[in-house]
Amino acid sequence: MSGDKNIDSKYDDPYQVPIMVADEKNLKGYGTIVTDFEKEKVEIAPWPVSGKRKLHPGTGSLGGIRSGEFICKWEGDACQAINKGVDDTVYITGRLPAGVLKQNRTHLLVREANYHPDGGQVFFPRDKDPFITLLALPGDDVKPEDFVAFYFDGSFGVQMHTNVWHQAVIPINDLDVFLTKQAASYACVDVDTIGEFGKYLSVPLKL
Repeated sequence: MSGDKNIDSKYDDPYQVPIMVADEKNLKGYGTIVTDFEKEKVEIAPWPVSGKRKLHPGTGSLGGIRSGEFICKWEGDACQAINKGVDDTVYITGRLPAGVLKQNRTHLLVREANYHPDGGQVFFPRDKDPFITLLALPGDDVKPEDFVAFYFDGSFGVQMHTNVWHQAVIPINDLDVFLTKQAASYACVDVDTIGEFGKYLSVPLKL
């Protein structure tokens, strides 16, 4: 996910994403709470088949996992992420609305999300810092109103289920470091809400 497009002022009516406190009940369908990063097993989805014939038993899910640090930080109006479990690429996950100063950030404008058809993805706050996740349930007909923001107080992490739409975890502090692991195939399917719906997603950064 690049997410590095500048905010376009002509799209000034973003969809206001609702926010809720993450707990085991309201995360159902989106993911699961993670209290022990080392013990958490990554969901691995078997490779899809194109016809009626089934995969040979024991195949299609042997690619393993990738793991490493996932660094999220604010640079000016941009929220940046680096997934060291995959590579060292710096990409922008969203930007503050025009004219909003870094110290007054309350919402993040996001236009892209993705899901992984090959497995789940685990995020665990290394330093117990609070964070936000933007999630939507599986389905390629996803719409802006399907997205929900979840607030995590930092006492636990999350494993996003296979095929769940998400943007990278969003830091509340200036810099957050997460432990992450995911299926090694690292397949991504993307949505651009500006291109498809003419709207940004306005993600709250506070309850």
